[in-house]
Amino acid sequence: MAEQLPAYPITERTCPYDPPAGLLALQQQAPLVKVQLPTGPAWLVTSYDAARTLLDDPRMSSDMSREGFPTLYRQKMRPVLKGSFMRMDGEDHAFYRTMLAGEFSVKRVAAMRPEIEQACDQLLDEMIRQGPPANLHDSYGIPVSSSTICRLLGVPYEDAEFFTTHLEALFDPHRAGAPERIAKSKAALSAYLDELVTRKQKEPGDDMISRLVADYLVPGKVDRPELLLTSYLLLAAGHETTANMITTGTAALLMHPEQFAYVRDEPQLLRGAVEELLRYLSIFQFGITRIATEDVRVGDQTVAAGEGIVVSPLLGNRDAGVYDDPHTLDVRRRGRPHLSFGHGPHLCVGHTLARIELQIAFERLLTRLPDLRLAVPESEIPFRTETLVFGTVDLPVTWGERPERTPA
Repeated sequence: MAEQLPAYPITERTCPYDPPAGLLALQQQAPLVKVQLPTGPAWLVTSYDAARTLLDDPRMSSDMSREGFPTLYRQKMRPVLKGSFMRMDGEDHAFYRTMLAGEFSVKRVAAMRPEIEQACDQLLDEMIRQGPPANLHDSYGIPVSSSTICRLLGVPYEDAEFFTTHLEALFDPHRAGAPERIAKSKAALSAYLDELVTRKQKEPGDDMISRLVADYLVPGKVDRPELLLTSYLLLAAGHETTANMITTGTAALLMHPEQFAYVRDEPQLLRGAVEELLRYLSIFQFGITRIATEDVRVGDQTVAAGEGIVVSPLLGNRDAGVYDDPHTLDVRRRGRPHLSFGHGPHLCVGHTLARIELQIAFERLLTRLPDLRLAVPESEIPFRTETLVFGTVDLPVTWGERPERTPA
């Protein structure tokens, strides 16, 4: 009788910030462990070094159209990334990376800093004006992320609520009725972007979509569906993850007061603190999927041609062979780079923008509200563990003078 493989994804956590115990148990077995996905067996990559090796190997394909490609969905649906540049290999993938590289260059992203700072301050002004308590996700996390991606792509900010509502559906594929909801939301967003591209053709602005229309669509270097899918992908990837990092990162700091104090009182720690939060949270929790086009040897294990892998940044970022005391949040930590943006040719194209956005968001928040604290007990903060993006979307916070204790 064949041995039953452990089912994956594993989502049940006893502590919100620690990986599931079942996942850590697999990490103790080997750098690569065979697991059962909804689509069949695959290798779960549990170690940092094996993850980097495989993500950098051109024999590991991102092409979801290949037979046997692993997916993490429990319900049958058309994956939203299929056909996008994120699911291309080789020269096709390199073409789109080159197309987008200038938009996410250090120089262009740095030029956005004043606008991001202004947006953060305006949101904090409104929070302070209204007074505590506030739900930080709704009052700060979402609108900071929305305003930044709107500025980048040239999407009118007054439409932010529309696309925020539809984007939320994409990151919860295990919820009942998800295939229908996701298909409906993708269709609505695609129609919106189609109309936006038409407007940019007539009235271009100083934004990414206008430049892509002028430099790639009009000369015929890409066709309209390709441009729409790329714009859709950037909108989705650049919004939900960053908003969630702002909210969940703040929650982590507030639940570790000494770490909050370090970042607040020692501004030079801010950049490293953002990297540590990205490592510690690993909010894209289920993993990165690939399929082998040839046999690939990793240590003592061979991934055979046609076999799929799931690289777990969550486990790689908690590898005790790489990070001392990996389950501890330490904003003073220095060491090897984390895997939260991936690695290799498919390293997140927007990582430069995400990093500066998070640095500014945390810096302005801690500067303007140095006495920020949770408005409810830690045990009452809800965390999402079943969604593609881990974290909390409900963070009640307060600030100002603490109420006096009522005598017993």
